[in-house]
Amino acid sequence: KDSTMPPSFFEKVTNDVLEATEQIATRFEEGLSVLMTGSLPADSKEGSTTTTPPPNNNAVPDVDDDFLMSEEDIGSPLQGIADSVIGDIMKDQVGPQTPMEHFHAFRSAITWTEPFILSLLGFHVVMFLLCYWASRKNRGLAARCTVMVFVGALVRGAEYINSFAASRWESFATQNYFDKNGVFVGIMFCGPLFLNCFMMLILSLREASQLLVEVKTMEIKRKRELAKKGKKEKEGKKNK
Repeated sequence: KDSTMPPSFFEKVTNDVLEATEQIATRFEEGLSVLMTGSLPADSKEGSTTTTPPPNNNAVPDVDDDFLMSEEDIGSPLQGIADSVIGDIMKDQVGPQTPMEHFHAFRSAITWTEPFILSLLGFHVVMFLLCYWASRKNRGLAARCTVMVFVGALVRGAEYINSFAASRWESFATQNYFDKNGVFVGIMFCGPLFLNCFMMLILSLREASQLLVEVKTMEIKRKRELAKKGKKEKEGKKNK
């Protein structure tokens, strides 16, 4: 029993090590091919060949289960080594680094000609015109407050809009723009609305400064008129 067990066990371990070594070499070649050409080689897509251990004619009589290791138990750690090698190769690929590169990557990821994106751009054009109309001098405070409250409600509900659109994007878009972090909604939906509110704030401050200048100018003119009137009254009294 003890004389026949070690040769069979170590023979199985040797065959599994050789098989895992071939898998590591194959994965390494695939990683180099991806880095150099951007695609996998044709022979790797068909699957790597595995080495079949030679048949053992010597039967192993009544070996305890504690001394035997299944093929999965031996292959799993070695398969993990192969996966870690290809992972180390793929993680060295360089992505966008600078803000400009991130901007170009974001712009390239959007299909600008699809109806959903065009409709979103049209919505922002309408909102810009509405905000500009409400910020003109001849408009009252009520119109500005109404527009700003409406914009605030849209921004406040952006999270719910993102969740709703993520579950139904197939019906109106060509790809899923709505990730769980809400990057697309934050940039393409909330960003222009914030700019519109900022524009309304700037125009309101500009109008308030102009009104302040006009009020001060009228106050100075009023004081000058009162001073001239008082001077004339004093001169009239002296002449009498």
